[in-house]
This record gives sequence, structure tokens and C-alpha cells, in this order.
Amino acid sequence: MEDKTLKERPLWQALKKYEQENIKGFHMPGHGQGRAFAKWPLDSALDMTEVPGLDDLHSPEGAILDAEVRAAGAFGAEKTFFLVQGATVGLQALCLANLREGDEVIVPRHCHRSIYGGLVLSGARPSYLSSILEKETGLPIATDLTALQSLPISQYGDIKALLALRPTYWGTAEDLHSWRECSQALQKPLWVDEAHGSAYAFSSLLPTSALKLGAQAVVHGSHKSLPALTQAAMLHLGQALQGQEEEHSRQGIMLRNALTILQTTSPSYLLMTSLDLARASMEEEGELLWQKTVERASFLRRELNQIKGIYCWSEEIKAYSTVSEWDQTRLLVVLRNPYVTGYQLRQLLREKGAIEAELAGPNYLLFLLSPFDHPEADGHLIETFKQVDFSLEGTGKEDGQVLAELFQQGHREAIEVRCTPREAFYGPRRIVPFKEALHKIAGQFICPYPPGIPLIAPGEVITPALLEVVHALERAGAKWQGAIDGKMEKIAILDL
Repeated sequence: MEDKTLKERPLWQALKKYEQENIKGFHMPGHGQGRAFAKWPLDSALDMTEVPGLDDLHSPEGAILDAEVRAAGAFGAEKTFFLVQGATVGLQALCLANLREGDEVIVPRHCHRSIYGGLVLSGARPSYLSSILEKETGLPIATDLTALQSLPISQYGDIKALLALRPTYWGTAEDLHSWRECSQALQKPLWVDEAHGSAYAFSSLLPTSALKLGAQAVVHGSHKSLPALTQAAMLHLGQALQGQEEEHSRQGIMLRNALTILQTTSPSYLLMTSLDLARASMEEEGELLWQKTVERASFLRRELNQIKGIYCWSEEIKAYSTVSEWDQTRLLVVLRNPYVTGYQLRQLLREKGAIEAELAGPNYLLFLLSPFDHPEADGHLIETFKQVDFSLEGTGKEDGQVLAELFQQGHREAIEVRCTPREAFYGPRRIVPFKEALHKIAGQFICPYPPGIPLIAPGEVITPALLEVVHALERAGAKWQGAIDGKMEKIAILDL
């Protein structure tokens, strides 16, 4: 007889099934499916609350404050805040604490969707910089800084902050020199979304950390690459701009106030403790751990590049304008077979070898390498790739290269912003069939996830190129966030 009790615990059942399948996961979080906690176990007995002796995240004076101070020292910050709602809440707190209705903030167009939440909360207006796209995949790999470098400072209007994205999801890290020059000329802070670069402070083989490069605030999604639990993150304050010391100090107070509003009043002690353990682990052996991981990445690239039909990004990615450094532990595999999409290959790898990638795209897969991966994972990945017959025609109607070209077209097209994110959030809207949304103002995100970079954000005009991109991605098997329905058959538009 079927055990009906399992149906009452569907999420637990799904997690146990994943665990029992012995999946070799090349994905977040960075603790290697718990292997990082072998020496310092995190179990439910440590899931506590603000009892005497355990401090309070919203008014830290004891153990939490001590842990934050130690983290600041380790990462090279003047002050560090622990976050229990991911890098998202750190970015949104920066906006809420420092921006007001109508203020402008310079941001790359390929920023994460969490930034838009901060713009809704603050009422600020984004001043977009376009993206530099990798030719073969269409992926945004850096910011086109032409506008930042050429426009007179007087034309920037009421800019209150600059927000750079470094590194990208795929590991490209752009030069911050132009960002810093503009920041200093405007006497406005430089913030860096370094969600995927938490490990950079602990390895000479990884890109330079944004704090070391002079950013005034840096947000880390610690769980993405460090041995920390999902949602565990940090917000760091760096050195103040010269002459802005008093304002910088005020910012720290405002950030604490903003985080008190945005973060839960019942923060997880498991998440906070994992941040403390991750910091200690990196200080003790981070250089060696990441050296071994970089060596693994080099080995995997050499082996995979011998397989016909695929290619792994390497040092040549730094030939693109403004890309100065590159995180080798991000294994981006490009498919050069015209009949298999990345979405299809991801499924094949799971079926053939219990290999799970971080994400798939039209003609690429991304694998994240952690110091705590399964010891047999690398060999298993290589052998599974060798089992795939790239000469077979896939089931998709769109080949990977066509999708990539469409994706590039969608990113290149000029964005027409009709209203601020806040105005769009509160604006009147209605639901229409997606095919009727052409030239209308989007009332929702159109955002393939991962990576979480919106093709269009609320308040922007829906163009013919965008419609084509969405239809092609939908046919290929893309997943969406922010959509009214998972198939992108309907969409919310604004009546403005």
C-alpha cells in the first residue's frame, strides 16, 4: 500500500530524493551540499532566538557584533552588517537609506532584478549604462563605460550614487578605474554589487576585491561562493571619499535603520553562524582552498575543450573592453552544436550522469566550482560530457546560435523608460495576451531566471525585438521570474 504520509511533506521529500540520487552539484550554495560543515556542524539544535547571551542582529552588542567586526577585518571593510535575506536586502537597504524620490543612480542595464526593488522602495530613477556582450553567447560581460568616460560631469544631473556590478554571474570582472574617477569627481559614493565575489579577499588567484579597489559599499551574496547557508550575505562599508567622512558615518547609521525595516525581526541564527564559520574558514585556509579550486578549473577546461562540440571560456574573455579580471572558478561551457540547446544539455547531463549545473542558457551551461565539491565530481563531469552525442539533432526548434543572436539583439536595443520603477509599481495595470503587448509599457518583469537579469523591467516599453527574444527563449525551455504565468502567454501592462 502506498505510504500517503509522504504526500504531506512534498518539499522534504523532494530534497531527500535529490540527496539520495547522489547528484554531483556544480551550483550554489558554496558549502558543497554540507561538506564544508563536517568539522563545525550546523544542525537544528543551534536554531535559536534572541535569548540572553546570543545578542540581537538589530541591535548587536555581543556575539553578533563581535562576529561582524571580525568579518569587517577579514574582508577589509570599515564596518560589516550580517544579512539573512541574501544580497538582495543589502542592495535594497543601500537604496532605501541613501536615495530619495527623484534621485538618480547610475547602474548597468544588466544589473540584477533586486536593484529594481531598491528603486521602488526609494523612488529613485535609474540612469542606465549599456552592456558589453560576448559575441557567441550574447551574455552581458561588462558595462560599456563610454558614457561614463565622455560626458561632462555637469550633465549627470542629480546623481546621488553609482552602482557597479562586479563580477558578473559568469565571472567577468570589469575595471573599476572609470567608476572611481566619476565617483570622486561627483563626490558621490561608489557601490558595488559583488554578490558573486565573496571569496576575492582570500585568494591571490581570484579577481581583486572591490573593497580593496576603493568602493564605498560592497554587497556579498556569501552563500553563492563561500561555505555559508543559502540567504546568508554581508554588506560592507569601505573607506569614505575624501572630504565625505561625516556623510559616510551617517550612512552607516542609516543603513542599520534601513536593515531594521527590511530584515526579519526573527533572523536565523543558523544563517548568521554560517557567516561567522565561513569567515573563519577563509581566514584560516582560504588561499590554499581556492588555489586548489583554480587548479581544478584549469584541469576541467583542458579536458572539456578536447570534446568536439563544446568550448570553455578562458583568458581570452579579458580581450573585451573593460574586462580586466576573470574568476576562473566559473566554468562557462559554450555549445557549438547547432541542434542542442543548453536547456536540453542540462537535462541530458542530469539523466546520464547525475550532474547538475548552476544554470543553462540558449547555447551555454554554467558550472560553479567550490572548494567543497564532491571529490569525484570533476572526473564524473568529464566522463558524462563524453557520453553525450553532440552529433544528434535535439528536439528544440531553435538552435543555440540563433537564440544567442536574438538575445544579443534584445540587449542591444535602446530601452525606452516611461516611468520610474516606483511609479510602475503603483501604476494602474491590466492583463493582456502577450502578443498584444507590443509598444505597451510593461507592468511586470520579463526576467529569465537564473540569472535574474531583466530583459525588461516595469515601466519600460515592450519592443518587437523583445517579443521575439521571449518567444524564442520560451520555446527553448527558459524559466521566468515575475511573470503572470509561467508560459509568458499573458503579461501585465501599465495604463499610463
